[in-house]
Amino acid sequence: MMTCQMAKNLIEEFIDGTIDDGTLEKLKTHTETCEACREEFHRYSLMEKVIEESLSPQAAAAQARTQVMARLIEEKVPQSANNWPMWTRTAVAAGILLAVGLSVGFVLGRTEAVGPDKLPLAAEVPMRVSGIEGTVLVKHEGIDTWQTLKGSAGVRLGDTFHSTAGSGFVLDLEDNKSTIKVSQNSMLALTSYNGETQFFLEHGECTASLESPHGPFFIRTPHGRVEALGTEFTITVE
Repeated sequence: MMTCQMAKNLIEEFIDGTIDDGTLEKLKTHTETCEACREEFHRYSLMEKVIEESLSPQAAAAQARTQVMARLIEEKVPQSANNWPMWTRTAVAAGILLAVGLSVGFVLGRTEAVGPDKLPLAAEVPMRVSGIEGTVLVKHEGIDTWQTLKGSAGVRLGDTFHSTAGSGFVLDLEDNKSTIKVSQNSMLALTSYNGETQFFLEHGECTASLESPHGPFFIRTPHGRVEALGTEFTITVE
């Protein structure tokens, strides 16, 4: 019997375009009896359709953004599925935009978006991104739009990283010897860098390989906080 958690994972596969026909039929069968999953599935099916229509060859990027938001408001997509985690709704929406090639970001639920280049950003910390595989997104603190992460990108305090299905990346820490490897379907945020290093792993998996000795180093999860006493450890959040 399909659970809502299984349905949520399959909806993400549907958005990524990796779901097979047989599994899609099972998902649709589940949504016939589960209102929350049915509304969530409808929400993203509608968004994918709207975006594809808006990105016709005749539509410029700015026009596409306006069309998308107008259609979403017009369709009055149900909101009762909002009990699902915010990272799911926001990150999956961002994934749809990338999949259809939209070159401008927008904030779900807002009719206007301010470009990241016009907003103040937190200071960079001595970390770099490397080893990017697939599509990885980053969201800076104070900015609601997700951007595609580029190779060798700098890291800012408050940055949140989201590795989509089939993707992953590595954070090279300040000594160029310590690393954090982030697996697919994971969300990791740098929350503190002031005498100690602290990350928050919302979901997914990451493996830290730290040079010894190292300063105070913590990774929080929804279930607690782990302090790095050794040099290598893996944390997984289902």
